[in-house]
Amino acid sequence: MKAPLSLTARVSILFAAAAAGVLLIAGALFEHAAENHFLDDDREELYGKTELIRSLLAKATTPAAVAELPTRIADTMFGHPGIAIAVARSDRTVLFSTGPRAVVEHLLSAAELGRAQPVTWSDPPRVYRIVASRLPLGIPHSPPVNVGVALDITSDRAFMSEFREFLWFGMAFSMVVMAVLGWAAVHRGLLPLRKLSAMVAAVSAERLDKPLPEAGAPPELRGLVLAFNRMLARLEDSFRRLSEFSSDLAHELRTPIQNLLLQTQVTLSRERDAADYRANLQSNLEELERLSKMASDMLFLARADNKLLAPKREPVELHKEVEQLLAFYEALASDRGVGLAQSGAATISGDRLMIQRALSNLLSNAIRFTPAGREIAVALAEDVESATVSVTNPGPEIPAEHLSRIFERLYRVDPSRREGEADHAGLGLAIARSIVEMHGGSIRAESSAGETRFSVTLPRGHTVRAAPLRAARSV
Repeated sequence: MKAPLSLTARVSILFAAAAAGVLLIAGALFEHAAENHFLDDDREELYGKTELIRSLLAKATTPAAVAELPTRIADTMFGHPGIAIAVARSDRTVLFSTGPRAVVEHLLSAAELGRAQPVTWSDPPRVYRIVASRLPLGIPHSPPVNVGVALDITSDRAFMSEFREFLWFGMAFSMVVMAVLGWAAVHRGLLPLRKLSAMVAAVSAERLDKPLPEAGAPPELRGLVLAFNRMLARLEDSFRRLSEFSSDLAHELRTPIQNLLLQTQVTLSRERDAADYRANLQSNLEELERLSKMASDMLFLARADNKLLAPKREPVELHKEVEQLLAFYEALASDRGVGLAQSGAATISGDRLMIQRALSNLLSNAIRFTPAGREIAVALAEDVESATVSVTNPGPEIPAEHLSRIFERLYRVDPSRREGEADHAGLGLAIARSIVEMHGGSIRAESSAGETRFSVTLPRGHTVRAAPLRAARSV
């Protein structure tokens, strides 16, 4: 595969091509202007001589005057050695001629009669520009005569040939010089970019906290520097989160594994009866189920992050799903002395099982942090485009600095509470957010005045109309 051209080479080639185009156009214009200059001079000379001869012919009103024409024409042509003239009657009787024989014979042939513009004719090595006209004599009823005037332009043609060679050679040389100068200018102009490339190459995972200096960067690169620094900030945040996640995951896995090891070591420390072994296996089963659930949740999040999960699309009556979940959590809420209330109705188009899982995680989280004797309120609403489900529970407020991170995996507002929570690995809110975002919705948390509210907004899509609002229920 052919290696791509460097940016310096590309810009230099474009600059050289543009300069070459300008020079070619300028050269063509100069050459055309020079040609027109000589043509205008020759036309003026030829037409001037023709008009002079017309005047002399008009004055020849008698045969004697016609006989004197050669002398008069010769007098007017004195001092113009490059002019050839032939004046002849229509029967080719020559009245006057001057100039080289070959040119005079060509003029007498009247080959250029009727041409509107001067004609170029050559008799190597000489070149001529010719004008031929039919002019009247001053004698009444006399037929017109043929007048041919030729101007030697050999020296002009030689000058134009030399001028053309000099012009195009000069332009070719100028193109080469401009290409070299353009390369040098571009190479020098791209020095800040090379310095920036060197600084970018020095960036490593250990130096993500050191952004590129913005001061002194050219305006064209300042946007790139700002974008790169923002990318470094995102990478640093991602590395930090990854490091914290790895640490938290190891911490979450360590507890059940240690429990399994300890229980197994104690059981194997001496001979025991079948009941003891059964009790130990039952305890190990609980820990293994916890590990299995954590692995399943992590796999779900990984597949969601990589766009490997596609939610089904079916009508989902959110009020019915909430009603079923409240019935499921009724016993747990009753044991904790927590009330459950539902109001409103909404219908969307989505994956029923996924939506149910997300709402279940929100309810489970609310029950954990609601004090005894208080009530959790689940409110549903909808408009033409979207449906909203909010889960509000009283209890400890979440500090504002944690609200933006509580949907991260394994994140806890109070890390000291990590131990002893075998059923909650800190993945529920992360899963809820992934499900909501897969459906094109959004989820947010608010915490103030002793209450915490999780609000889920989902697009309705093509759905059926929701059932009428249900009355609130409590446990």
